[in-house]
Amino acid sequence: AKQATASKGLRLTQKINLAGKGLVLVPGSEGVHLSKKIKDEALRQALQSAAEAICPAGCGLIVRTASQDVTREQLGEEANALYERWKAVEQKAKGMARPGMLEQRPSLTQRMVRDWADRDLLRIVTTDLQEVEALKAMQSRHEIHEQTNIEFFEESKQLMFDAFSLESGMDRALKRRVWLPCGGYLVIDRCEAMTVVDVNSGKMILGRDVEQTAVAVNLEAAREIAHQLRLRDIGGMVVVDFIDMTEESHRTAVIRALKEAVALDKAQVHVLGMTRLGLVELTRKRKYAELAKALRVPCSYCSGTGEVLGPQEVARRALMAVRRMALSGQRGPFVVRLAPAAADALAQCAAPRECDVYALAVAGRHAEKYQIEAVDIAAGPPREAVRLVKKDGKK
Repeated sequence: AKQATASKGLRLTQKINLAGKGLVLVPGSEGVHLSKKIKDEALRQALQSAAEAICPAGCGLIVRTASQDVTREQLGEEANALYERWKAVEQKAKGMARPGMLEQRPSLTQRMVRDWADRDLLRIVTTDLQEVEALKAMQSRHEIHEQTNIEFFEESKQLMFDAFSLESGMDRALKRRVWLPCGGYLVIDRCEAMTVVDVNSGKMILGRDVEQTAVAVNLEAAREIAHQLRLRDIGGMVVVDFIDMTEESHRTAVIRALKEAVALDKAQVHVLGMTRLGLVELTRKRKYAELAKALRVPCSYCSGTGEVLGPQEVARRALMAVRRMALSGQRGPFVVRLAPAAADALAQCAAPRECDVYALAVAGRHAEKYQIEAVDIAAGPPREAVRLVKKDGKK
């Protein structure tokens, strides 16, 4: 029922459902349920009545949002087709003597096309000939509009990802900062409990009217935020920090624009009101892994924090470690191997009273890591090592 995420496992269900473009058949259930995205009350009543009339015995039906654009006859045909699929599954189960596959989900491409194909979809391009045949079969069953072109892309001279600039598009979808056409920008940060979006005016300045600038940027940001939620498949709680506006009518207009923009989303999105600080809370139903989590792993260098200790702090910690070693009875002098920036910072520190210390820069060493070694009295310290100066200025 739900894919695993970083902190949660798979959610399983015993409820079987067979999904079509406009309907979902639920064997073993009863009743008709309508998509919450169908808002028109008269349309809801008409679809409820139509679905109850065509609902097969011993099954339930879920009426999807796409059903509001089809005729009653088309709904009946789809319900019959789904029921025939279920009867075929039951028949196959009766003839099986051992566990095996009864019904397999359509491919990712077919599910995407089934859920998104409408009159606005002009082309479907794929590098898989089998998918071409499967999609054409869906088109013959009127699951894809007849005006949609289904094309096979031959990668003999060029990769499809290069032809449609998909790599660069994916890179943009992973960036923290998203520029708006008006000159403003969004900053999108993922936290453990939520995603935070900050709206900034950037280069957008409309004269000296601060309120006018804020409204213009916020309206454009509202539409882009809805797009980014879908593009990145961001789920869970989202908090948006819009630019502060003083007029209540302007806040209402921004909330209205955001609600209109998220209405295009296939996932359920609930938008709450705006606080006096310009914060908007919304939730988006999470079903799949977010794009960033699907394509990226935590950085092995910073452990996913995006930050490391500064050179001065690394130098201080290294010096404290040297003093602990000296106080425990270990004999110096000591040489500390650090990253170049941390070695420079350590060289500026005063040597401790307990022992002599040398700083040695090691190219390629982790910015936070250091290694402390006792100096061989006979061999002496490494030639490149820098000896720390005592507080009184003596070496």
